[in-house]
Amino acid sequence: MANNLPTIPAFEAGTNPSEPWRHWKEDFEDYLEALRYSEAPEKTKTALFRHLCGEELKKQLRAFDLKPNNGCEGVILTSASGI
Repeated sequence: MANNLPTIPAFEAGTNPSEPWRHWKEDFEDYLEALRYSEAPEKTKTALFRHLCGEELKKQLRAFDLKPNNGCEGVILTSASGI
C-alpha cells in the first residue's frame, strides 16, 4: 500500500521501558489503522513491526529467536505482564 504518512519513531526504552512501550505500541496500532493494515494478515503486521521497531527491539527479538521457521507465527504485541 503506497502512502505519504511519515513513519513512527523507533522504540526507545529509556530507564523505565513500561511507559514508553505502552505509548509506542499505541502509536504502532494507530499507524496500522491509518494505513489500513489493521486487518492484514499477522505475517504482514509482524514484518511492519520489525521494520519500524528500531534496533533496540530487534536485538531483544533476536535474543528470543522469534522467527516463523522456529515455530513462532509472529510477534504478539501484548503479554501476560500487560506490556
